[in-house]
Amino acid sequence: MAMSCWARRCTSSACLRYPAMPVVVKTPALPVVVSPPASGVAGQWQIETSTDGVDARFVGHDGTLLGFALAGQATTNKTALQKCLPALLA
Repeated sequence: MAMSCWARRCTSSACLRYPAMPVVVKTPALPVVVSPPASGVAGQWQIETSTDGVDARFVGHDGTLLGFALAGQATTNKTALQKCLPALLA
């Protein structure tokens, strides 16, 4: 079965799908977007900083993106990264 960015919880009459839902904090000084990894999941943070922002990604040992934190200009990557995260309902 192929993996997707959507989890499915199906019953005989309905199918619920909940993708990852990052938290967005819109401030004029420093916008922030956070989608933390699930508690207890194995992996490590890969952090890139610049004068314009921070791009931090939590990557599993198999290379799968499991969470992220973005600040400043890096928040423009939110949509692309969100599509790669595991869904909330599995």
